[in-house]
Amino acid sequence: MAARRHRRPDDREDEDERAEEERPLDSGTIQSLREADPRDRAQAILRLQRQHGNAAVQRVIRSLQVTDASRDARVQMIGDRAEEPAPSGRMEKAALYREAIEAELDAAPLASKSERDLMQDNVNTIGQIFTNYQAALHEFEAAIADGAGEAVPRELAKEVLREAARDVFEPVLAAAAETAGAVAEHVEDGIGVTDVHPAETPREPGASAPAFALRNLLVAERRRIAATQMRMLKGQVAFADAAAERATSGDDGYRKRLLGASMDLNELEATTHSAGGIFKTIMDRYKDAAKGRAQVRIVLDADWRVVRAHISAPRGSKLAGQLLADHSGWFDLNDLHLLRHVTWEPAELASCEAVIDPGGATRRLDRNEKGGAYFDEFQRRLRTDGLPGTRVLTGD
Repeated sequence: MAARRHRRPDDREDEDERAEEERPLDSGTIQSLREADPRDRAQAILRLQRQHGNAAVQRVIRSLQVTDASRDARVQMIGDRAEEPAPSGRMEKAALYREAIEAELDAAPLASKSERDLMQDNVNTIGQIFTNYQAALHEFEAAIADGAGEAVPRELAKEVLREAARDVFEPVLAAAAETAGAVAEHVEDGIGVTDVHPAETPREPGASAPAFALRNLLVAERRRIAATQMRMLKGQVAFADAAAERATSGDDGYRKRLLGASMDLNELEATTHSAGGIFKTIMDRYKDAAKGRAQVRIVLDADWRVVRAHISAPRGSKLAGQLLADHSGWFDLNDLHLLRHVTWEPAELASCEAVIDPGGATRRLDRNEKGGAYFDEFQRRLRTDGLPGTRVLTGD
């Protein structure tokens, strides 16, 4: 009987490693590790080492290693996806940009980063500030929907947004100018406000007309900011390449300027230029613009036709003109969700009065002595007919 060959332990380990080398890697696992947070990825690799040994770990690490070019391609793809803003009422996309980019970039101290990496970090932080601005506009839109947009005409809101954009982007522009002129040009494009604000969906029956106009403005402004951000992100790989080339030109101060810009931008993004900080900037300007009690005084004749409708509010005349222009000269007073003081004059010297709150509820009813005979009809018409439309609408 032939003697059985006894393998040494070293031989068995070599065969196990060769078998491990030949075993195909699951592409889904590798892709998941690539997309994972760096800390989670390190923990997963450590578990893999304990369960399957060093050979398996080495194969995974080789599969995870990518060239700068392939990483840049993925960074560029993420930037391209920033072009379309998140829909109204949805914040998820507005919060994803920086997290996605950071999964592709090495988390390293500033001092150990190359000029190329510093440039890409700076563009990344500016991109996050653009994203924060969009998130703040989402919050502002929600505030408008909750009643903050009733008394402010669209032109006044555009002034508020124009000044808010200046407040936000001018400090970013100062830091971006230390990074690259081309980056600063994109940041400068963020200053301003859109001039085109079409309605993307029809107004729902009974919805506030002023708030609807402001919502359309905010949606258009988010699209403007998203498009500006996208144009900058499309050039981020070229910016990084230019920074690497400039680093070899002997400009000793360039790296210091990149480092300074990085610290300034990170400080801004974490404080005044976070989504909450930008929202506060917008709301502070908006509250200043909307100071003063807003109400509408409406006088109806015996046939329930409008004799007078006057908006008392900051720039009420502009709001009145906007509402008539937006609705072809005929405006339904039920769609103006301000405090409304209604007076009906059904006969000579007779009057009935009602105060209707912004939500449409009648808060007070009254009449003079001669109006008593018409008081029940007045209440019935308010309940069944509501307020009439009008071609007569003025303001302070």
